[in-house]
Amino acid sequence: MIPTIHHTDKLLYEQIYEFYKAAILQKRLAYNQRLPSYRVLAKELGIANNTVLKAYEQLVLEGYVTNVFRKGLYVTKIDRSDWQLPSADPLPPKNKESKSKKRSAAYNTSVRLVDESHFPVKQWRKCSNWALDRISFQYQEYEQDDPLKEQLIKYLFQYRGVRATPARLLIGSGASSLVFWLAFVLRNTCKKIIVEEPGYTRTRFLFQEFGYNVKPIRVTEQGIDLLQVRKERGDLLYVTPSHQYPTGVAIPVSHRIQLLNWAQKNNAYIIEDDFDCEFRYKTNLMPSLQGLDQANRVIYIGTFSSALMPSLRVAYMVLPENFGVAYESYQHLTNTVPYFTRRTLALFMEKGFWERHLKKMRTVYKRKYDACMSALQRLPENCIEYNQTPSGLNILLHINTRLSEKEIIQRAKSCDIEVTPTSGFYSNKTSIPRKPQVLFEFGSLPQEVIGQVVEKLYKAWFE
Repeated sequence: MIPTIHHTDKLLYEQIYEFYKAAILQKRLAYNQRLPSYRVLAKELGIANNTVLKAYEQLVLEGYVTNVFRKGLYVTKIDRSDWQLPSADPLPPKNKESKSKKRSAAYNTSVRLVDESHFPVKQWRKCSNWALDRISFQYQEYEQDDPLKEQLIKYLFQYRGVRATPARLLIGSGASSLVFWLAFVLRNTCKKIIVEEPGYTRTRFLFQEFGYNVKPIRVTEQGIDLLQVRKERGDLLYVTPSHQYPTGVAIPVSHRIQLLNWAQKNNAYIIEDDFDCEFRYKTNLMPSLQGLDQANRVIYIGTFSSALMPSLRVAYMVLPENFGVAYESYQHLTNTVPYFTRRTLALFMEKGFWERHLKKMRTVYKRKYDACMSALQRLPENCIEYNQTPSGLNILLHINTRLSEKEIIQRAKSCDIEVTPTSGFYSNKTSIPRKPQVLFEFGSLPQEVIGQVVEKLYKAWFE
């Protein structure tokens, strides 16, 4: 079987290799069938011997043929069902008419997006260049003088009252990856975790995957239901006390202290996800649970996703003093943020750019929040109820309608707006409210269009 050579941009040896590979996979060349000698094939095709040799060497290397000493190349036995090899047949051309590319909505309020227009590109570029001046070519897993840790320790104590040391501060690629690591480390010592209902779905799934008994407890207007928590015995309690996701409520200080008392009494740990803590628009930030904790029962988690940019993928976790679980041998698994990124971010904080950026974004998001409130207040009374907690980058909307959740979503899409249904945040489907609820994420919306978006949603749902 002699291949046909085409005058294309593809190299000659590649054409020969792909021809025989396809013939073997499609069984046009049978097991133990001999390939032409490289001299015969080269003469037949009018090309150099080395070109054929290079193609044959690749076929031998990948196991499609075997070289029998002084006899030649023979097709090996390949069971495609076992190997799960892809078909060598060329893919059919895509039908542009039947399968068009999915177009995203003009206004996306369905995912946690941030305002990209105010990102300090010049300052970030400066810090990147400075970081390059002292770039490291070595592994940095076990360095105690991590520049980002040094800056985070100062920032967390000053703004959140969080007490951290380099040994207890772990930095990883996103809060979910750190929660995954924590679930893995605690899997042999902890069996039951209490979570918020509704709550962050990914965290619940992570612990379920490791075999934990996950107990959801409903969220009230003051955070997770304290009366229900007191009735439960557990090893872990996961809460988002500063800005509960998705309801937006915050746990008052008096309730925070009672949660700490519960943890001490049950010898349990509280996982404090300080979600969206940076953005509170009418009052000062409430103290973190970790800052109030006197019994070393709080594991603190924070991230730069909402305040800086989600694609940065930098989060941090502070373990309590005298953490009663051996984790040191697994600590290297959290070192997933490149040293260059950590150093750039450390310089960004050290030079004051981070603090100035936060101050600016609090003003930007407050104006957007006020625009949302103003637009919602102009609507007819009782048609859409909403939480008025002045914090975070989202607002929970309760739609007083007979429409189903599916119809609500479809009608929003019909006017080019995407919103998030809240049913997915409930583990117990009987707990889902009878009237549909959606999460309105305003972080990435331009301030000047927020009123129009709210009005469009109202007309789609009520007219």
